[in-house]
Amino acid sequence: MKALLLVSLLAQASAASPDLPRFDAHAVAGWQNLHKPQQQPYYDDWLNAILYGGAGAGWYWTDHLKMQVDFGGGTRADQYRTRQFLVAGQPAYESSRAAIQETSLSIGQQYQFFRNQWFHPHVGAGLELAHETTRVEYLAVSVYDSATRTSRLLTPEHTDSPESRLLARGFADGGFKAYMTRRAFFLGDMRVMFRGGIDEVLFRAGFGIDF
Repeated sequence: MKALLLVSLLAQASAASPDLPRFDAHAVAGWQNLHKPQQQPYYDDWLNAILYGGAGAGWYWTDHLKMQVDFGGGTRADQYRTRQFLVAGQPAYESSRAAIQETSLSIGQQYQFFRNQWFHPHVGAGLELAHETTRVEYLAVSVYDSATRTSRLLTPEHTDSPESRLLARGFADGGFKAYMTRRAFFLGDMRVMFRGGIDEVLFRAGFGIDF
């Protein structure tokens, strides 16, 4: 009798608290915003018109603690820049366009709230490594010569070779998983990257599946 009662209680506990999956994978699309300081304070420091795509996978250590790995990248964004300097006491202006693009790999830990079959909000933090490529196109620079009352060419129009650098930055995020079936889910989150201040803000949405 006691054995039957114990089996019944275990069955009820199992039904009330179903086992959560240990592994999931997802694909996302989103909107990337990069902070790139300008030399002129009145110019916009943010690049906003960037489409993002990525994929990732997660492993649950417990029902609430999860390790998350993501890979993704954004489309190219253009930043217009202007620099003023003096040549023989005369002002000259250098105008350029910087084409900037990033891809990134991140690893972090998430804490998932609640324990149910339908909706799982979470918060997280981790480290991201971003590969940034920048290519700058310069317009021709001329200066006015007051003696001859004509403009003199200082530098012709030219394009620098692409420059690459690796950025390491921390991030914090918050989001949710909303299940459509027992295994398939919709996800959404916002991630903020830090590197001496806010360096990037990323909004993502996508679909995934549990294994």
